[in-house]
Amino acid sequence: PDSHTHYRSMSYRLTRALVSVWRRRLSSAAPNGLPGNGSRKSVGLWRPAAFTILVGATSYSASAMYAEELKTSWTKRKRHWREVVKGEGGTIQKIRRWWLRRNSADRFIITVVALNTGVFLLWRVPHLQRLMEKFFVASTASKSSLPLLLSSFSHAEFWHISLNMLVLWSFAPTLLQTLGDRVSPLNTWPYYITGGVFAGMVGHYAKLMRASRVGSLGASGAIMAVVALVVFNNPDSRVFIIFMPFFPIPATWALAGVVSLDLLGLVRGWQFFDHAGHLGGVLFAVLYQWWLQRVLQKVQARAGRSWQRVRSPPADSGGRT
Repeated sequence: PDSHTHYRSMSYRLTRALVSVWRRRLSSAAPNGLPGNGSRKSVGLWRPAAFTILVGATSYSASAMYAEELKTSWTKRKRHWREVVKGEGGTIQKIRRWWLRRNSADRFIITVVALNTGVFLLWRVPHLQRLMEKFFVASTASKSSLPLLLSSFSHAEFWHISLNMLVLWSFAPTLLQTLGDRVSPLNTWPYYITGGVFAGMVGHYAKLMRASRVGSLGASGAIMAVVALVVFNNPDSRVFIIFMPFFPIPATWALAGVVSLDLLGLVRGWQFFDHAGHLGGVLFAVLYQWWLQRVLQKVQARAGRSWQRVRSPPADSGGRT
């Protein structure tokens, strides 16, 4: 308990110091067209943070509401699933049967890969380039915060989406076990989405500090949030690096190496990867592991109770007409 209190106080002081430094840098170094001084521009400065909080609260609340729906109609759904799985049917029935036989990890991975693949194919359409650059690339020049979410499902190059989806396929099953999603990924989806938006927010503020308008896209921030949380909860596990497939190394070493490389890239100003976004994903996992998880569980519990009251039929009024 003493060590936890010590680390919590250190984290609190470090966070306050970083926020104060960021506020000074952002207010003094912001060029024209970027959020800077003034009340209107100050709103733009804090818009990514407000959007991240909104996405987190909404996704975790929606997962709690869906969980309540599963509870209230579980018997009916279970009977329906059995009929679908046992029935013959046509092509649609076969696809549904195949889907219902997948476990929660497979469903999560398949859905994420399908979404990212769909966006990747949209990048191949020439007439959609301007639309994709506007909504699926996170940039400080954007007037909307929506790209913080959409860019985490966006890849324009084949090697990028292949590498990210390979890492997701490797770590997602353990993530679902860590979050307790054995039946349905009710906690995994909001964690993945919020982690991706949080990573985009960190990358956004890092670009503002450097007065950079370089756009970023990709699921790397959300993937780093997945990898970091898995490593924190399985510190003795070993992983295989794609460049050294025959030499397993401790997962903690691999994560430390990636974080060190991203820190070096952030300090040196490398722009091939969004190093700040990668570090933002790891930071989200740190906050979730030692603090944010309890906050989000309270949000889920409150949303679940509210939805239960909404869905519950009104009590009998004793024969009034």
